[in-house]
Amino acid sequence: MKTVVSTTVALVLLALVAGAQAQTKPSGYTPVSDAPDPCRREVSRFEDALAYVRTSQGEQAAAQLREKLLPAQLENELLTTQGVCGLARHLREKKLSR
Repeated sequence: MKTVVSTTVALVLLALVAGAQAQTKPSGYTPVSDAPDPCRREVSRFEDALAYVRTSQGEQAAAQLREKLLPAQLENELLTTQGVCGLARHLREKKLSR
């Protein structure tokens, strides 16, 4: 399982750095990377990369990767105390967004 997560981490980082978009999106998925707010756009890029992982590696791998990169408790704390821009700042600092 560690190899799958490591491979998945590499895929996400590649997608973030290269700005790659998946050719096929899950049904019902609409990327919000065109959001007018720059902070929301930045968070959306992270979500788009996770959607790519979800499509290519499956739901469980995407959930494990998300928890490893951005634990739910930290995400909730950042959103409640600093808002979306605080979350975007954290993603930038951890180099999870560009």
